[in-house]
Amino acid sequence: MAQTMKAWFAVPGPEGAVFELRETPVAAPGPGQVAVAVRAAGTNRGELIRGAALRPGSAPVNPARAGTEFAGEIAAVGDGVNAWQPGDRVMGRAVGSYAKSVVAHQRALMRVPAGMSWAEAASIPNVFVTAHDALVTNAAVRPGESVMVTAGPSGVGTAAIQIARHVGANPVIATTRTPGKADALRALGAHEVVDTRDAGKWVDAVMRATGGRGVDVIIDHVGGPMLADNIRVLALKARLVSVGRNAGRVGDCDLTRSPASGRRSSASPSARARPRNRSRAASGSPRTCSTRSPKARSGPCSIARSRSNG
Repeated sequence: MAQTMKAWFAVPGPEGAVFELRETPVAAPGPGQVAVAVRAAGTNRGELIRGAALRPGSAPVNPARAGTEFAGEIAAVGDGVNAWQPGDRVMGRAVGSYAKSVVAHQRALMRVPAGMSWAEAASIPNVFVTAHDALVTNAAVRPGESVMVTAGPSGVGTAAIQIARHVGANPVIATTRTPGKADALRALGAHEVVDTRDAGKWVDAVMRATGGRGVDVIIDHVGGPMLADNIRVLALKARLVSVGRNAGRVGDCDLTRSPASGRRSSASPSARARPRNRSRAASGSPRTCSTRSPKARSGPCSIARSRSNG
């Protein structure tokens, strides 16, 4: 008789996903995979958004195992797994992590540092992988370059601040609409914290922090409402990576204004929308917006995901 376990499922409902605790078979690891006894699992905004859209008639329409990141101990390893063994403390990403056991590919695992709690470890994989993909893979940030992270207190924001400091970015600027979070953002590594509630002031604050030249890299989680001012604070040949569009996916921008100066220029910044499709994310191939057309002057700019990005 097959062994079973309890696992949470996302079940389509009229108002979005309803979570149900169900009995399900315990899966054995295949080649290159490990089975992990889950001690803690993380909850992410992306999963909540997908859950809200999971209604009858949507795809997928069938109940599915919930959860995308976890921390726990390896219980078994499949063929071809040599770097891990039962008993190893790991954290990683795999669909179906809201359960007593989850199967993950060995490449999706990271070792849990000594002294780190299970809950802390389970909160790391998605945000740090996402932040690294945006900052290092897509933006290709270099030591000494300036980085601005919008919505700094967000999960990916806090990870991006730490990665930016680790790779030698200077200054690292974090934005927030909650001044009370400024000390925590500085403790994570932000050199400067900018309050973005007043659009007329935060641009000036960023320009002062960069000596008037603008920022080299923006990791943006806000979207449309900040697009125009994000472009205003970009240095020449800067990169803007759109990770989230939490406040809207369309924003206005005036393409006749060059970054950091307001003058016409032939040097364009690079704007990238980080892919959400896992295969594209793994390959590091973002969707890039080109703004080189001489006929384009101003108007709405969509920073929505491409249809293949899930």
